[in-house]
Amino acid sequence: MRIEDKIKKFDIPKEKEKIDKARLKYKDFINLYPFRDYPEKIDILTSEQIYNPNKNDSQYFFYWIEHGLIPLGHLTIGSAKVWENAKNNSGTLKELLKIAVDDSASFAKKVDSYWGDIKGFGGDKHIAKKIISCYYPKEIIPIFKTKDLKNFAEAADMDYRGVAINKYGKEYDSLSPGEKFELLNGLFLSYKNQSNEFKNWDNALFACFLCSVLPASESRGIK
Repeated sequence: MRIEDKIKKFDIPKEKEKIDKARLKYKDFINLYPFRDYPEKIDILTSEQIYNPNKNDSQYFFYWIEHGLIPLGHLTIGSAKVWENAKNNSGTLKELLKIAVDDSASFAKKVDSYWGDIKGFGGDKHIAKKIISCYYPKEIIPIFKTKDLKNFAEAADMDYRGVAINKYGKEYDSLSPGEKFELLNGLFLSYKNQSNEFKNWDNALFACFLCSVLPASESRGIK
């Protein structure tokens, strides 16, 4: 299927306006937490900066990850306890953040790091993927649920299973969560950047488009 044929079903101006507004707020986030350019600032991240819901403060790190930048990648969080867990394991979190913003680490390595040591951060690593996407907005299509990305790839007739063999030397189903994310994200990023219709789109707008027009599982990775 040619994904471009679905453009007429997508309200580009409406969704683009949401993304553009979020990109302006994103500048505030990066000014507060410029960890990719200044990873040394991770070490001085305080507990209140990690998670501080009891204060009338929308500046703490996980406010931005969960709420402040929703148009740039939606997370479904069952309980705020996960943020408490991160706050209570700040040493582990800081080490993981350093890996997340390390340009020398592959996206597979970033996602496959020991996020599960913080309760609620494991599994399909949605939180890790959102954090990583915030620091690599030009390299990440912000869809975090592996099942959705796989379903989108199938709907678009992408040979992701063949690419898995060529890239990793093993079957797709044997790949780690990080390898699956790296593979599927790479396929869609390449598709977008080679398309005359999509190449100038923001990655978040393209993600929103995919989730709007292609079949996915019941719970989508972005809204």
